[in-house]
Amino acid sequence: MSELIERQWTRHSIQSAIVNPAGKVICFGETTVSESHDPTAHAEINSIRKACTILEIAAFPKGYWLYSTFEPCPLCSSAAIWAGIDGIVYANNPDYRGNEPNWSFMSCKEVLAAGSSIHPVSLIQDFKIDDIKGYFIRHDV
Repeated sequence: MSELIERQWTRHSIQSAIVNPAGKVICFGETTVSESHDPTAHAEINSIRKACTILEIAAFPKGYWLYSTFEPCPLCSSAAIWAGIDGIVYANNPDYRGNEPNWSFMSCKEVLAAGSSIHPVSLIQDFKIDDIKGYFIRHDV
């Protein structure tokens, strides 16, 4: 997560990563909605897509986790369920979003609970939040 937070401060885009069961980062992703003209090109979706391509899979085997510098929105949380991600760790939450709109009409936790019969996903919230919340308060991501 420390590396993602550092990337957030220097790249000015929400950052994410897929981590394998051994703790190795498979890939990084960042939000590219504006550049790609794709409203689904969130950091988490981009990481899932990239990791699936690298690993040549359509769903993750046991033990893969998604890390993000911001609470995953309903789209990204749902994608994690469908992709077979076993856990999500995120740093910041919408309380410290600065100028970022609050698109999370349903929290990550609520989405994961609703989808738990499809695939249960563990959740670690606000991890290292004190290292990242200042970024979102000061910047318009």
